[in-house]
Amino acid sequence: MHETFTVRKATEKDIALLQTMIKGLAAYEKRPQDMTGSQEELHYWIFQKKIATALIAEYDNEAIGYAVYYPVFGSFAAEGGVHMEDMFLIEKYRHCGLGTLFFAKLEEFVKQDGFSQIEWSCLDWNTPSIRFYDKIGAGQEQGRKYFSYRCQ
Repeated sequence: MHETFTVRKATEKDIALLQTMIKGLAAYEKRPQDMTGSQEELHYWIFQKKIATALIAEYDNEAIGYAVYYPVFGSFAAEGGVHMEDMFLIEKYRHCGLGTLFFAKLEEFVKQDGFSQIEWSCLDWNTPSIRFYDKIGAGQEQGRKYFSYRCQ
């Protein structure tokens, strides 16, 4: 099943596809109401401001998933890494090894961009994803609480 699996950087032509995939992730996370970003806003931040990198996973030339990551900096180690904001595969392509391949390809892109670490967060109820992250050897950071603040 893996012979025709590829991952590529998204292009400006992929904006509608990215928005659809992001809506799929929002629905999976039981938060469809939170997906409010327009195609124009996605285009602005990803392709004009270049604040993030988007990847498209394809199987038999059909888009089956996406990932978005952006640079982060660790001052203590003076090390550049990335924060993986999203990684999503359409449900019928899960549990067949493609997630592991997708993550490995994402890691290749991250290393090609000169970064040495990937970090991300996961909803605490999302046990299928947590099992996947355990399977690929990711460590769960302890001793931190993540916060969010909307600038006023």
